[in-house]
Amino acid sequence: MSKRTKFILVSTLIAFLLWLTSLAQVDYRFGFVLAIAAISYVLSVWVLFDDLKGIEWITLIILPMMFTLGAGLFSNFLPSAFPGMFGKNLSVESSQLLAGIFKIIYFLLFGLGFYGILLIENIFSVASIRTIQLFRAARSVNFILTLVTSLFFFTVALSLKLAFWWVIPISFAVSFVLAYPSLWSVDLKNNFGPEVLRYAISSSWIIATLSGVLCFWPIKPFMGGLILTSGLYALFGIFEQRLSNRVYLESLLEYGVTVLIIITVGFLTTSWVG
Repeated sequence: MSKRTKFILVSTLIAFLLWLTSLAQVDYRFGFVLAIAAISYVLSVWVLFDDLKGIEWITLIILPMMFTLGAGLFSNFLPSAFPGMFGKNLSVESSQLLAGIFKIIYFLLFGLGFYGILLIENIFSVASIRTIQLFRAARSVNFILTLVTSLFFFTVALSLKLAFWWVIPISFAVSFVLAYPSLWSVDLKNNFGPEVLRYAISSSWIIATLSGVLCFWPIKPFMGGLILTSGLYALFGIFEQRLSNRVYLESLLEYGVTVLIIITVGFLTTSWVG
């Protein structure tokens, strides 16, 4: 069996299992999602086993597992019905059918994303040995999927209405677990261990602090998650340029403006009336 065939089978299986969790009782979904995330780790190791070595046993397998866990937790907040669309009210059957189709599309997109992650991790494992032309493209896609994964987790953390002393450590842990492999992949042939660890901790601390602030801001969870993700986007971009020894003023302005725009939108869309 070719490696690409294994990628397709594993992606399809994980997406199918996550879809099944949406049919289970709410009380059991969290446990099922954790179990599927563990399965995704084992299966990712299976398909990438031949090329894994050293720290790659951690850095290359984290994103598939975190993407599965984040998507599974986020799926619990998908609508179970669409009462209306384009200004028209829908019947109960139609609204539930539409929500069901929406969930199927969501899990199909998850499957495509998971397949893309496996391809990326495979490219990284090869790029650590020899130069490969797809490495730059793989890093760009990896960057995007890492941010999508963080958006899942941040939105869920804020949706649960937890106290700030819970949200802060959760945000720190999620940011660090995602930051380290992302920054590690900047240059697979150089030893950036201390710098990567320092930058991962720094970015996680900043995001955790911002998450604590958002706990006192009556903002919608998805918008709050988007603000935290934009902060992670800016920090990842800056630290990755620093690791590459190529810091561009234009890029710094782009990161700053992006975060400022999203924070402004979040402020304007927040209802400050009790």
